[in-house]
Amino acid sequence: MNPHNESPRRPDPLLTELEACEFLRIRPRQLYTWRKQGLIPFVRISRSVRYRLGELEAALDAMSVRGGAGMSATEADGPRA
Repeated sequence: MNPHNESPRRPDPLLTELEACEFLRIRPRQLYTWRKQGLIPFVRISRSVRYRLGELEAALDAMSVRGGAGMSATEADGPRA
């Protein structure tokens, strides 16, 4: 271990499905669909499913739509809820 100003890294908290849905502001069915599509990483502990907060944030970043050249205003806005 290097004692020079390195603080131990805390692991990301594990969220339940309900907590992940609240964080993402989506319904459980949408979370299940994203999980099955491989868009959202998860951890299986026995029969329970948990989600790392940092991985949820990274998945959201990966799904973010960035406006770009050649994209219409409707496409840049994304789907309507």
